[in-house]
Amino acid sequence: MRAPEPRGRTRTRHSWATVRHSSALGILLAGTVGVALIGCGGGVPAAPGSSVATASRAPISSHGTSTAAPPSPRPSPTAQAPSAPKRQESIAVGDDERVVDLFVPRTAPGARAPLLVLLHASGESPFLMASESHAGELAAREGVIVALPTAHGRRWDGMVSPGDSITPSTDATYLLGLMDQLAAELPVDHGRVFVAGFSIGAVMSERMACQFADRVSAVALNAGAPWSDACSPARPVPILIMHGTDDSTFRIALASQVVDRWRVADRCSGDPVVTKLSDIATSELNDQCADAVEVQYVRYEGAGHRWFADPDATAVMWDFFAAQAPR
Repeated sequence: MRAPEPRGRTRTRHSWATVRHSSALGILLAGTVGVALIGCGGGVPAAPGSSVATASRAPISSHGTSTAAPPSPRPSPTAQAPSAPKRQESIAVGDDERVVDLFVPRTAPGARAPLLVLLHASGESPFLMASESHAGELAAREGVIVALPTAHGRRWDGMVSPGDSITPSTDATYLLGLMDQLAAELPVDHGRVFVAGFSIGAVMSERMACQFADRVSAVALNAGAPWSDACSPARPVPILIMHGTDDSTFRIALASQVVDRWRVADRCSGDPVVTKLSDIATSELNDQCADAVEVQYVRYEGAGHRWFADPDATAVMWDFFAAQAPR
């Protein structure tokens, strides 16, 4: 069990988007073959015959002297907040069938919702990731569809040792197919497809940005590490890196490597804007990058390997995603 972090006031850069819900209409999954409902985990049951189709930032630099005033505080999500309905489904991409937890919010007729694919840590589960990140509450509050797939063997194919050849990834293939299926069956905004993860899930998220930049709108890494030394994204990708200075699983120097390479890959110029988010968290934001993308690095002083709480990592992540232009 991870030790709890000290909680304080949550300060973030952007205001929360106002989400309007329809009281009469929910999202219904289309009735195509290929996916069987295997449980609900507290969510509402699927309609008869419903399914989803089967598819065949380095420590703060001394030159970063620009400091932004802290925005207004916003409370972290709580377990008592409203949650979107949860569906647990078995979804196949070709012969690769996996359990996926889905939080699908109610939305107005004709509206399109962002999609967030959230990746758990090694040996953990979508259930634990949803609990730590308050995924259901995020879905309800922000009107975002949240999908939490299961890694093959419960460990994402995210790590490549320096000098090793890059081989095709079963997990990457599955995630791409999952995105396609969800976009076909749910009202997904194709310009706002996000990938985020914790620990090895964060490493896998970076792999998706490096190899499939044309498929993801932005990524967020919580306590991750470099995917490989051969990251060459096809286009600039907005990226958020969050890391604790006392992380003994992935040292802070690894986060520094990720930040440095994305500042180069995204062709950022000028000094980062430095903002104090809480007593323990400091943000460095590079907002002068190619194609108007941003690179943000949030350091949590004294924090270990965890989903951060002060400020809440989910709130920081969604503020970052919401600030990016649709791709």
